[in-house]
Amino acid sequence: MTSTRFFAGTLSALALCLALCLALLPAATARAEVLTFLGKSYCPIKYEITWPFVTKADKGVSQGSGITANVYELPKEKSTRERSAAELGSDMRRLRILSAPLKVGDKVDEDQILITYEMPLENLMAEKQALSRADLNNEDHALAFVEHQLDVIRQQQADLENQAADQSVAPNTIRYNQREIEALMLQRDFLREKRDLAQQRYDNAVIIAKSKYGKDQDIRHLPRVGYIRAPGSGYVLWTNSSLVPGMAFTKQASLISIGRLDPIIVRASVHEIAAQKLKVGDKATVFFHAMPGQPFHTTISKIDFVAQPAMLQQPSFYELEMTLPNPDLRIKEGMRCDVTVDLDAAK
Repeated sequence: MTSTRFFAGTLSALALCLALCLALLPAATARAEVLTFLGKSYCPIKYEITWPFVTKADKGVSQGSGITANVYELPKEKSTRERSAAELGSDMRRLRILSAPLKVGDKVDEDQILITYEMPLENLMAEKQALSRADLNNEDHALAFVEHQLDVIRQQQADLENQAADQSVAPNTIRYNQREIEALMLQRDFLREKRDLAQQRYDNAVIIAKSKYGKDQDIRHLPRVGYIRAPGSGYVLWTNSSLVPGMAFTKQASLISIGRLDPIIVRASVHEIAAQKLKVGDKATVFFHAMPGQPFHTTISKIDFVAQPAMLQQPSFYELEMTLPNPDLRIKEGMRCDVTVDLDAAK
């Protein structure tokens, strides 16, 4: 009898413990929710140098955050016909390379020479014409002549007014002289504006020439070479395989890419349901596929409010960003990774 009661009590206690465990299990599972999604590394600042340097090519339509979505509509067919530099709006019909010493991985500083090319004679003459002070000097001369005439006729006006006091000059003569003064003043103002515009054109031409040939270049003796300079500091990420001395480009082409690698940005596309659970500042761990077993700890720095482009019947994905220090440049642009966010730790 006693053993039966003991067994029943023990069974009841076990059932109670089991019920408590089952009740606490969902809460523990919810607290330990971990999100994992794919990401890829990108340069935070990247410069793409192409030729022709100035084009009229149509720009592609940018939707959402501007990053290609992992689900998207079928692209429309586009013409694959190569267009010449002239068709793209360039005033240079040919780009002949003289020197391109940099290779992938080289560090470059802002304004450093990347490529040296042969300047076509017609372009060199056009630049020398733009840098000529002939137009500016003509405007200065015309303005000085009008100002001299204005001084002379003003002195005449003063003499006429003195003579009018003795009634030795007709009033009409004074009025006619005054109208000449007003006409010369209008002409002077017009010439001043023309002179200012000519000065601005000349100053802009000097700035362009200095950026192309170097800040210390004597603009009166331009060399028959042009320089492509680094728009910012960074590392050479890619170069055109045809970028060698003697090569001539006659069609649209990408020449060189420069980007900053420290720090580097990790971007990821997150499903709309997961995106609702994340916020800026959440801690994340990044594991690159090329470096297994080596975690990189960071925080979410940005979450887009606009979904990446997708068809209506498909779910939406939102882009998020994280920043990672990369002093040893081990992380290259384009490396894929797994991003893990522990929602329990983020609370």
